[in-house]
Amino acid sequence: MSSFTDVRCVVFDLDDTLWPCEPTILNAENALYEWLGDNYSKITNRYSLQEIRNHRQEYAVRNKNISHDVTALRLGSLEELALQFAYPKSMAHEGLALFRRYRNKVVFYDDSLSTISALSKKFQIGAISNGNADIEAIGASHYFDFFITAEQAGAAKPDIEIFEYAQQKTSFSYDQLLYVGDHPSIDIVGANQSGWRSIWFNPNQNPWPELGTEPDAQIQKLSELLNLL
Repeated sequence: MSSFTDVRCVVFDLDDTLWPCEPTILNAENALYEWLGDNYSKITNRYSLQEIRNHRQEYAVRNKNISHDVTALRLGSLEELALQFAYPKSMAHEGLALFRRYRNKVVFYDDSLSTISALSKKFQIGAISNGNADIEAIGASHYFDFFITAEQAGAAKPDIEIFEYAQQKTSFSYDQLLYVGDHPSIDIVGANQSGWRSIWFNPNQNPWPELGTEPDAQIQKLSELLNLL
């Protein structure tokens, strides 16, 4: 087990690290689809929810310059659908706003906020996310000293650029920064390649994949951080 005595700042991934992501996104997508059906039914008469997801994925392939920005991708896909069915462009912005309201209705893991609160007494606390959760809208911004999104950084994990962008928000060197995340390649490899320390949040106790690098530690519950650090 690695020593973390030099760590001064603990930075968290959000989705599937502080809360389960899939039910949150499904709830938001269902709400958006229902809203489209009520207000712009030509779209839902033509496309199922899965087909709208497929459309967004195809849009991402065609717009690689914004592939790091999930909000821009969703907005652009909705704008294309509005154009296809001769609806006003405002439909896309209204739909995105509705989606984001539901996207920020998260249910934290039981020990997430209590663990972060306890750690904040000793460490600077941050978050880095590729997604478009908004910790201020969620009501959790007071737990964090800073919050970085891929949209802000202009790059997404595991790109070194987003970790460098986050490091500039602190007064610490890379080896004093610890990243906690659930995804082996996006979170852990990204942090390791950027010179950060890393802890893999692995509640299902999955085997570590062969990625040429390993986390400094693994945990099954976030509250384990209190003993490790």
